[in-house]
Amino acid sequence: MTSASGKTVDVLIGSPRDSFWETITVVLKGYYPYRLKHFRSIDESLDYGNSEGFSPILALVDGQDGTNLTSEWIQSTKMNFPDCPVIVLHSSLAPLDFEVLKKNGADQIMHINFDREFISDMVLKLAPINMEGDQIPITALMPVDLRDMDADTQINFDVYVHLPANHRSVLMRKAGDIVDQKHLDKFKTLRQQMYIKKTQMGQFFEYARTVMSMRNMPFPISMTEKFHRSKQVIYQIMAQFLSGSATDYSEGKEILDKCKSIVADFELTKDLSTDELFDEISRFAGNNRTLYHDCICLSAYAAYFAQLLGWSVEKREAAAIAGLLHNIGLAQLPASVGCKSVTEYSNEEQSEYHLYPERSVNMVKAKKVPLPLEIAEAIGQHRETGNGKGFPKKLQGGDISELGKLLGFAYRFHEMTALQENQKARTASQAIADLRDEALSGNGEVDLLLTTSLFKKWKPAAA
Repeated sequence: MTSASGKTVDVLIGSPRDSFWETITVVLKGYYPYRLKHFRSIDESLDYGNSEGFSPILALVDGQDGTNLTSEWIQSTKMNFPDCPVIVLHSSLAPLDFEVLKKNGADQIMHINFDREFISDMVLKLAPINMEGDQIPITALMPVDLRDMDADTQINFDVYVHLPANHRSVLMRKAGDIVDQKHLDKFKTLRQQMYIKKTQMGQFFEYARTVMSMRNMPFPISMTEKFHRSKQVIYQIMAQFLSGSATDYSEGKEILDKCKSIVADFELTKDLSTDELFDEISRFAGNNRTLYHDCICLSAYAAYFAQLLGWSVEKREAAAIAGLLHNIGLAQLPASVGCKSVTEYSNEEQSEYHLYPERSVNMVKAKKVPLPLEIAEAIGQHRETGNGKGFPKKLQGGDISELGKLLGFAYRFHEMTALQENQKARTASQAIADLRDEALSGNGEVDLLLTTSLFKKWKPAAA
């Protein structure tokens, strides 16, 4: 069901923790049709539901107390509200057996921090609501790739522009209109994002397929849909890594196959000219910093930089897979880091953060993913700087593998070119030049030889 404009709908929040309640209020801030009700115990939710005519269209349940208690929350919610979808949100606090929870009725099981950007997607999918006006939160909107838009084709969705300084999302075009070419050109020139409602994702994909078909594209799948589909595959991969259920080698191979499917979908190992590589790298630059975008962008940069260096197709694929899996160890950080930037971490949280590359490797091994040693090594080394100031092992340059140095370079490039709060994103060419200058000064965090080699390869394209 979709709430009528101006109407509110009930959402059950089940957790004994104030911190869980606070997290949910942050994730769903500005979702004004949702009326959130916090219950600290199962009995409290049952008593209130029976006496107050409470009728939730969605339940968000805390999974941080283990499989048994979480199962009780799910079963009691389903018993009392049979049509209410249940999303379980968990952290590293307690392992969960996902299979048991799904058998007991959980509709989705998500990590409270790693999957955060996807939580709003899932909430709006399971309990869609109408939001109008300029107060639609940015988390309820989805950026679209401007290459998927056509100035002469009628749109079947609303188009928004987001004004971050004012925290407003302004309606630019309504469904039934067309987007002018001058608007598309302006967005491209200013490198601005164009947004649609996540609840209108289906309509947009339908429109984009029509546009691709009119252009006689052999596979009429838009870049926006590819990006979203790849994020969903990463979500599935993460669910496999985070489930406490038993693992065998077939599951490890399945994870690796999913990684390869993302690399193939984006054609990251396709032979391209220098100018084409420059264009592709520039297209990925300017994305928001989120854990899922980091996976995809780092995968793309690693593969493209590997090609600029003249590496083989096999080594490019290895670089891309290392990029996809580089940050899965962040899932083991405490739930307390969820709303903070790294600069705001406590000393204890900072120490935990410095362990994430090693934890990423350990998670890969625990799930029996058949990764070549060079990929696992690069994942563990991508935050080493070669001057002994990196982490987790403070390695010197000679101890870092070739692929580890490349992944470290791709990470720094992504840091410089991604959109982040309180930081202006650099262009791809600016970032390459700045990294070269830093490396030459002796103060950089990237390998001198690799960086100067990439800079020389980049110059003809950037000229």
